[in-house]
Amino acid sequence: MKLPSDPFVLELLPEFIEDWLEKLNEEFEPAFAERDTDTLYRISHTIKGSSFQFGFDELGNLGITMMEQVKNSDWEGLEQNKEYFRNKLIEIQDYLKNNS
Repeated sequence: MKLPSDPFVLELLPEFIEDWLEKLNEEFEPAFAERDTDTLYRISHTIKGSSFQFGFDELGNLGITMMEQVKNSDWEGLEQNKEYFRNKLIEIQDYLKNNS
């Protein structure tokens, strides 16, 4: 697993993960249930930007894909990618716990 090399970014990484896991539960899930495309697009856009800022290019690209899925009302694909994002965050979180 490739983690950011910047010590400051590494220090912020646990908070980044916790914030995103919370945001998925508290913002994404209700917006998804209501098919609130504006909120879902904003969240996907933020996934893109924040992931790229932390050096997680795969997750940044996932955010781009999710933005397109919102635009195209691809609810099944969006749900799958949200779960993939969540699982990657948990994987990183577990890695940090086991290697600190």
